[in-house]
Amino acid sequence: MIKKSILFIAAICFLNFSCSTDSEKEVFSENSLVGTWEVSDVTREESSNVSLPQEIAKDLISQGCSLFTYTFNSDNTFVGKSKLNHIEVNATATGLEVDCPEQTDTLVGLWELNEDELTITDPNGDKTVTKIALDGNKLTIAGEDIDEDNYAGLNVVFTKK
Repeated sequence: MIKKSILFIAAICFLNFSCSTDSEKEVFSENSLVGTWEVSDVTREESSNVSLPQEIAKDLISQGCSLFTYTFNSDNTFVGKSKLNHIEVNATATGLEVDCPEQTDTLVGLWELNEDELTITDPNGDKTVTKIALDGNKLTIAGEDIDEDNYAGLNVVFTKK
């Protein structure tokens, strides 16, 4: 009888331990993503390297320029608005000058979230799968998933409005 009790207690302890590790893994729900997200920062892991696209993005964000927003609706539709393709850099005698673009590109489609993978389906049915990191009101996407040519090696941080 004592052996069975010890085995039962050991089994419960083992199950509690294994369940606690599963609950530590953050699982995103689709409701976590619903809302409007705006680029708030562009970060780089290697702090010693200067990245011109990163510096331009940070400058425009500090000016209040809304470079990129996603609005994820509860019916799994989304609207993306981007000014990234319209950034113009002017060289002046005092340095580089960058103004917030007036023109905006709009993308609409469907979205689906499966754990940390966001699938975007455009109106043509083409799908793009992106790994995301979601921490409260911060959403981080690898820069190359936004603009492979200019933001590779960077992380684009969105804040929920």
